[in-house]
Amino acid sequence: MANPWRRPLISALTIYVVAASVFLLAGRGGSSDQQRTEATNAGQELSGELYSLEFTTLDGRRSSFGEYAGAPLIVNFFASWCAPCVTEMPDFQRLYERHGERFQIIGLAVEGERPARRIVKSTGVAYPVGLDDSDLLVELGGVAMPTTVFISAHGELLESHSGVLDYSGLISRTEKLFGDE
Repeated sequence: MANPWRRPLISALTIYVVAASVFLLAGRGGSSDQQRTEATNAGQELSGELYSLEFTTLDGRRSSFGEYAGAPLIVNFFASWCAPCVTEMPDFQRLYERHGERFQIIGLAVEGERPARRIVKSTGVAYPVGLDDSDLLVELGGVAMPTTVFISAHGELLESHSGVLDYSGLISRTEKLFGDE
């Protein structure tokens, strides 16, 4: 006979996963206000730190956010096992195609190179993509997948958003956050 606790535990975990998925798909993940406050308090010091953060490109080259200094930057963290990530990537591509002259977009996979290449190919993403091999997701205030980080042209962390962003949400956020840049 199976353990009597097994069925309730599986049911509870299933409910939790479904609720968390709905929460993130609805965009309720929201912004990390604590991270934004820390960024504001750190001021100029954080700018230097943000620009020094490094990642590996899909061609194996080390790169940093400093290569994008002087323009607003959107960093989208994704994974192939994250269905909401896959859902929003075409919207980031659309944003890149239509508004890429206003800001830079980088996608950073939180998994290995092979799955990252597969998801990039399947979604048709053409903006720069790399690997988060330095735990940048956590360092930039990400608490769930997907997470999108908005960085000003001066290197200030403006917002760290955990949850799905569709095209209209991306447009409204870029207008709000990058409107003066």
